[in-house]
Amino acid sequence: MKKSPEKHALRWRRTKIIATVGPACDSEAMLTRLLQAGVDVFRLNMSHGEHRSHARVFARIRRLSAKMHRHVAILMDLCGPKIRVGRFENGAIELKKQAEVIVRCRGGIGRAGLIISRYRQLYKDVVPGERILLDDGNIELRVERVAGTDVHCKVVYGGLLKDNKGMNLPDTPVSVASFTAKDREDARLAMQLGADYIALSFVRSARDVRSLKQFMKRNGHAIAVVAKIEKPQAVANLEAIIQVADGLMIARGDLGIEMPAEQVPLIQQRIIEQARGAHRPVIVATQMMESMIEHARPTRAEVSDVANAALAGADAVMLSAETAAGRYPYRTVRTMDRVLREVEYNQWQSGGFDCLAPAQVVAKPAGEAPSTRMAVAHAARGLAQELALRALLVPTRSGLTASILSSVRPAAPLLGLSSNAETCRKLALYWGIVPFIIGEVDARNWKNMASKVCRECRLARKGQKVLLVSGFHDRARLSEPVLKILSV
Repeated sequence: MKKSPEKHALRWRRTKIIATVGPACDSEAMLTRLLQAGVDVFRLNMSHGEHRSHARVFARIRRLSAKMHRHVAILMDLCGPKIRVGRFENGAIELKKQAEVIVRCRGGIGRAGLIISRYRQLYKDVVPGERILLDDGNIELRVERVAGTDVHCKVVYGGLLKDNKGMNLPDTPVSVASFTAKDREDARLAMQLGADYIALSFVRSARDVRSLKQFMKRNGHAIAVVAKIEKPQAVANLEAIIQVADGLMIARGDLGIEMPAEQVPLIQQRIIEQARGAHRPVIVATQMMESMIEHARPTRAEVSDVANAALAGADAVMLSAETAAGRYPYRTVRTMDRVLREVEYNQWQSGGFDCLAPAQVVAKPAGEAPSTRMAVAHAARGLAQELALRALLVPTRSGLTASILSSVRPAAPLLGLSSNAETCRKLALYWGIVPFIIGEVDARNWKNMASKVCRECRLARKGQKVLLVSGFHDRARLSEPVLKILSV
């Protein structure tokens, strides 16, 4: 039976799915099911677990993805300077509105009227009038005065505060580095195992990203860095961070605590647009289908959240506790997959993802105004649309050419062809790219390569046309782009 063009075009989901690995899904059987459900990237959260267990899971993912002939990336997410309170005599204290409380920056056990801060520099950083948010922003304190290592506060919004809950300082430029001593040990593990991406938490400036990259360079490695945007300072320094990072994650949990909630959707849209303008992959994360931790069906709001991330043009959406600790990890991924496919089917029918054309994007990589590479990418996108081409074939060594083509969101399937398995895994994060491994010999003969790829992927029949795009260089001025329409 002859396949319709739309069924052919939508065989592959464009928006990628990231699943966090944890006790609920780290078995071989469940990881296999998640791969079958369509996970493109697995996230290892270094805030939890030991190195030995992470190494076992890492090896298991590599083995299973190879067995299933899938190019799946692994992202190792560093903990960063997560600031927390200490322990209490009875496990918790009740904080009442307008009550006075001391936050002490030295050892001890908390009790009524006393909170121990595990961040020992707090008293040096805060000033009167600033806010201290506790337990994901559910409790708010206002700093009244600082006396020695004691920070005297008044309770603005009270509640029950339990052991080890998180602390956020939205008004305070904290002095602790984003890249901590624990992060250095975790980064060494990522380098040793060969992770595809490493995520840096609580980024505030481009300098934070550079410090991680310099650390890896000194150790002889260069893993792509995803900067997590979850601090007001990161939003203020967004353009500079985009230039040095290899990808962005919109970590809406802490971002939503430290900034007014009504601003977060607009910030999310701005980050997506600017990241795409610089052809950096962008991930939307946190609480996407949180109700599925306990329930078999998502809320309507969660379905809309996932759909809106795809409509906004995000490269990937991420599941955290839903897969790491939830009761329904497989069902959650399947549900997210169905939502994304429904959105993309509608986009395709409406004109081939025209709504995602980044004409409004203003951010450009340094030294690229005007950008020849982006102009060529737009031309390729237009040819694919007007000629109803069966696919865009993109030979790439580093992944740069494919990433640029991805950023313009072409209607035709986009195949990233590389002889480097590491590059293929890296491309698994980018919108619309289907990574495909080729031999060095194939890369030197475009016609044979196109025929072989189309045959193995069942992309086209004899006489149908595909577009081959190549010639982009890591240095924009050395690019010599080529667009070649090939008959299969």
